[in-house]
Amino acid sequence: MNFVILDLEWNGTYSKKLGSYINEIIEFGAVKVDEQMNITDKFSMLIRPEIGKRICSSVRTLTNLTTEDVNKGYPFPYAINKFRKFTKDCILMTWSTSDLYALISNSKYHLKTDRLPFVKEYVDLQTYCQDMLGVSDKSLGLSAAAELLNIDISDIPQHRAVSDSIITAMCFKELYSKPAVISHIQQADCDEFYNRLNFHQTFISNLDNPAVDKSLMFFNCCKCGARTEQKSDWEAKNKAFFAKFSCPVCDNAFTGKVQFRVKYDGVVPVKKVIMPQQQVSETKE
Repeated sequence: MNFVILDLEWNGTYSKKLGSYINEIIEFGAVKVDEQMNITDKFSMLIRPEIGKRICSSVRTLTNLTTEDVNKGYPFPYAINKFRKFTKDCILMTWSTSDLYALISNSKYHLKTDRLPFVKEYVDLQTYCQDMLGVSDKSLGLSAAAELLNIDISDIPQHRAVSDSIITAMCFKELYSKPAVISHIQQADCDEFYNRLNFHQTFISNLDNPAVDKSLMFFNCCKCGARTEQKSDWEAKNKAFFAKFSCPVCDNAFTGKVQFRVKYDGVVPVKKVIMPQQQVSETKE
């Protein structure tokens, strides 16, 4: 297996044509990695913007790219065609799906297609690394992952596409397992891949919704493990349900928080114990 790890930099800008904002890609950066985790090739290309004529100050500060820099770049159709050739017969990887979303939205704008036909297989490396590290934080950043893995990135300039793809490759190398990678590969040449990618997670806010499994709305005591007793009715607030609980064994009292997240594969319950000193901040989140 060979892998291409892609990172993109973009400029958030408003499109009159779309009547909405779009993350317009201004830089492609990628590395090609073999099964021995050797970087065998690199891809780097600045993209000349067509929607936003100037790089916003926050992007300029983050990347050190100026409007003059990107105006010397290539048109998006030319760049993605070159990248398509670079990725031939490789599994595409990105850190989270945000770069993939940007690639699709830019392809839709410039090429009138919301598909990436050259992407046959895909791996979200953020999810892969989180699973391998046993980290539940779904927003684990790239630099935070490098820190957890004791990877020194102090000499690598961050927030430039090639540099970030190299850091991603370093994290991948530390956690590489062929069976684990195979289990994370998504087949990208089918409708289900795009349906899943474009599915927007929602939360159930009505307790009478038939998708709510009320049998799951219980808590065991976080101190002694005994089954607790519910002391108040459920209250819906901020995409979650709250109720008071008390342990009949050790008198531990707390607030139980339950969310029902509607994902592509179904409804996922998420439960959390809120101790009295946490209650104010948690109910206002």
